[in-house]
Amino acid sequence: MVSKDLAGPPSKGVLSIAVASTTAINSILMEKPAAFHPLPYVFCDWLTAVHVYPEGVPSRESGRVLKVTKDGVIDWESQCWDTIRCESSDTSIRAKCDGRALRVTGNIGRFGRLSNVTGYSLGVCVDRARVLLENLGFDVTGFGAAGIQTECGRLGTVVTRVDLAGNCLVSDYPMLCQALMQRKIGKLLPKMGKYGPTWGYGAKRGGWVRCKLYDKDAEQAGRKTMSPGATMARFEVQLGREWLRVNGLDTVESWCGLSEGGLDMGQVIWGRFAEEAFREGADAASFKELPRALQRYAFFWKDGVDVKSITKPSNYYRVRKALLEYGIDVGVPCNVVALKREVKQVSVEWLTADMLRERGMG
Repeated sequence: MVSKDLAGPPSKGVLSIAVASTTAINSILMEKPAAFHPLPYVFCDWLTAVHVYPEGVPSRESGRVLKVTKDGVIDWESQCWDTIRCESSDTSIRAKCDGRALRVTGNIGRFGRLSNVTGYSLGVCVDRARVLLENLGFDVTGFGAAGIQTECGRLGTVVTRVDLAGNCLVSDYPMLCQALMQRKIGKLLPKMGKYGPTWGYGAKRGGWVRCKLYDKDAEQAGRKTMSPGATMARFEVQLGREWLRVNGLDTVESWCGLSEGGLDMGQVIWGRFAEEAFREGADAASFKELPRALQRYAFFWKDGVDVKSITKPSNYYRVRKALLEYGIDVGVPCNVVALKREVKQVSVEWLTADMLRERGMG
């Protein structure tokens, strides 16, 4: 949890994480995440899009998948498009045109660049993809433009997967992972991956949301394990087809406009998920500041009592909703043992565009 008292005067873009109090605390998504002022540099780390032509166009190689490596080498793949499964670190771009639709997937922002520490917004990635596809001989007429709905289906460009990433400098990465292993994102429980905690990667519903925190330095260096201390880490959010459709973000135009406050849409969406993992928590000492009607439930929860078992279901849901506003989720067991441990601090400094340029990463 974020400890305001222990952290001292707040430093711009730096959080102090009290990792010993690893209570599993949930919170409601906020319009402007409290933990990120300012929001870090967020970019599109993977993009998958489908462009349906109003009229048919000539297909390419009978609709087979065209794989283009970082060196510009072209390789025709025979497998079905739906079977393509690539890691976000893959440096190749894949495209397919069957005469009715043009499909493209890959880390467009990294393509042709040595490093993927930084990237571009979704709108810029679409522009780069258009140029790349045109150079490869694909018909890109209308690619990226606003789509229209017809009786025969959706025309235009539809976004079916977006990965958003933000980087941070962490003073003690293993301790940070320990803290985040107690945090839910929505209804997703974390699991430990190779380089850090992951949310949703074991679920079958890949069309929704997946998140992960991983040791970027360790990944780039090809190490088999995460760093034992300080490192540069990355928090990544993968948005699938169904989530994008339900939330009205499956079109290019929905990402290219600026949201309230002048923030890029990628920053806003990334921030809503990151805030759940890095949100401020509630310390047991602050329970006395709660409304009297909620105090007893908070202390019962801290002592390991299932609040649902001591009250009526209708009252339980009212109490849980009210306590969520204070950063307490009584629907998840409190880690009583962890609360008794000595509190340690881990600084998490989210990197903005200016900070990346200062470090020669921009």
